[in-house]
Amino acid sequence: MTRASLLLACTLALFTALWPVSLRAEEAVRPTAILIDAPASVPVGEQFRVIARLTGPNGELYGAVANDVLQLLVDGVHTRRARTNFAGAVQFLLTDTLPVGRHTLTVVYSGSRSLAPAAASTTITIAPAVLEIQTVPALPGVLVEASGEQYYTGANGTVTIPFDEPGSYQITVSRSVVTPSLHAAFARWNDDSFAATRTILVPKHRILQAGYDTETTIHYRFVDLDGRPVDPGRIERIVLKSSIGEVRELPVAGNTDTSQLVQASRAIPTHAGLAVSPVQWSIEAVTMHGMNVVNRRQQRFYPLEAQDWTITLLLYSAEFTVRDTFLGRPVGRAVRLIYPDGTSEVVPLTAGRGIAKSLPRGDYRIEAIGIFGWSPRAPLALSRNQSVDLTVISGVDILLVLVLVLSSVVALVLAGRPQLGYLRHRLAPARQSSDATPAREHRVRRIALLVALTLTLSGTILLTQGLTRSERPRPAAPTASQPVLTTPPPPASVPAATVRPETTPSPTPIMLDPAPEFADFWERNGGLATFGAPIGPARWAHAEDGTTVLVQDFALARLEYRPDATPGPFVIQLARLGAYEAHALGLDTTPPFQPRSADAPPAADCTYFTQTGHWLCGKFRAFWRSVGLDLGDPDISVRESLALLGYPISEAFVDDSGRTVQYFERAKLVSYPEFHGTPNEVIRDPFVRRPS
Repeated sequence: MTRASLLLACTLALFTALWPVSLRAEEAVRPTAILIDAPASVPVGEQFRVIARLTGPNGELYGAVANDVLQLLVDGVHTRRARTNFAGAVQFLLTDTLPVGRHTLTVVYSGSRSLAPAAASTTITIAPAVLEIQTVPALPGVLVEASGEQYYTGANGTVTIPFDEPGSYQITVSRSVVTPSLHAAFARWNDDSFAATRTILVPKHRILQAGYDTETTIHYRFVDLDGRPVDPGRIERIVLKSSIGEVRELPVAGNTDTSQLVQASRAIPTHAGLAVSPVQWSIEAVTMHGMNVVNRRQQRFYPLEAQDWTITLLLYSAEFTVRDTFLGRPVGRAVRLIYPDGTSEVVPLTAGRGIAKSLPRGDYRIEAIGIFGWSPRAPLALSRNQSVDLTVISGVDILLVLVLVLSSVVALVLAGRPQLGYLRHRLAPARQSSDATPAREHRVRRIALLVALTLTLSGTILLTQGLTRSERPRPAAPTASQPVLTTPPPPASVPAATVRPETTPSPTPIMLDPAPEFADFWERNGGLATFGAPIGPARWAHAEDGTTVLVQDFALARLEYRPDATPGPFVIQLARLGAYEAHALGLDTTPPFQPRSADAPPAADCTYFTQTGHWLCGKFRAFWRSVGLDLGDPDISVRESLALLGYPISEAFVDDSGRTVQYFERAKLVSYPEFHGTPNEVIRDPFVRRPS
């Protein structure tokens, strides 16, 4: 027991002797260093963070660096203090506004019993806050006023404005800007502010977009269907309509200036900011002699892309031939052409022939002038190039009729007056016996009576026919500018199919008009350009869905009038002739008509239609989007294009003749690369097969 106590006492004595030495070793001061992480530059008025780390001289971490106090001095002035975390790091958030310029940041550690004091410094630059203003579209030379200073946008339509102090400022942009190609008017800011003068907060606002609606000067000219220029002085009225609903009538009365300032674009908001939306203009009406010589909405232009417009007018030619009734000789010096509005024009004749060009469609009246005789006025319905034969009662015709009448009278007198027998004896040949019997005299009277009746009847018939022929013009045989409607040949892509025309064309075309049920629809949606000419009369038939409808065939479509349908834009619809023709020719089982995968587009500019499983690409897609029926939508909507052409039912494929074609439910499109860049690069091909 005593030995155990003695051993414990010795151990305690030894530990007591060594403890102060250990404490002194641990209390030895270790060197320290401070690492500072701060931004090199900060816009004035913005908060920023400074991170300081307490480490050893070589970046090592000591175990006793947590919860130590570090102080931050800005330009020698105490600003913040904070305690280190377990890793010896501390974060200072500076919210006070520092003036523009360079500033010194100093972090100080006062040390502890085991860590030596340390300090470190760095510099930071407080830069002016910058506001960037972008004009949409990019407009150079736009004046921006801020803080009493003036700034102008550069060639890219942007300008930067520095501010040395945070706060609220008032800025103003130009309300109107004129460039060599555009007239711009301020419309809005991208943050739904609509005044050109506004208040901004610095440094909150960094980028602002100023949207402008632009106008540009367009120059227009008129040509007829053959491309010949038309004198703008003949135009009485021009009506344009924009895709945003603006209707504008151009001043043309007595004005030969064919330029006009029209809206070209609008600045509209999107999820990515303001964007330029081009404005499309369509030709609604061009009036000559009281008649509209364009199809509504058929010709469309984007002023932002093209400032030179060529407007094609539906003007036709009429060739006149004036002949007399009986002999068919060319007569007359001129033809007076009376327009639908009552004005008239004299067309000179050479050898009985004359031609009037650039005539608007409509109902005319014509009469021959400069003849001795009678020329009644005849009606002329002009809707195509026409050759017209006009017959008149000339002086020679009148003289011939008078001779016939007088001959008949003389014959009747001689036949009915026996006491004038001596005249017959004197006129008879010398060999005639003077003692003719009474029976022979009666026979002579009967023969004279028959001759008189024959002459009278012939004269009456000739006179009646002449009067009838002179009351209206007769269309002449078709000319090269007036082709006969024939059934188009089958496409070269189907060599195995034998296609016979449905009807045998007549040598002389029979001009048909749209039925009253279709006339307004046909005219409103583009007429000849959209549907082609009528090729058959209206008739009742069964539609694809089995309902009874009134149909009429046109060169490019078949219109179906559904009287039992709900009143609206779909009372008249286009039949699915494209699908019918593809089936009739056996094309619907060929590879181009098989559905495609939506994961493998043929090209970048393609749209996939899940309804039919086919792609629509390139120039065919551009054409599809550019045409449609008028259903009242702004611009041309998808449903308007579907109503005219339908969904694609095949891929684009090359036929045996080298033409690229694509079938749709209601149309067949054909590409003509030789007309690249013109409206005829893609056209709708007439159908060769139609349901009966």
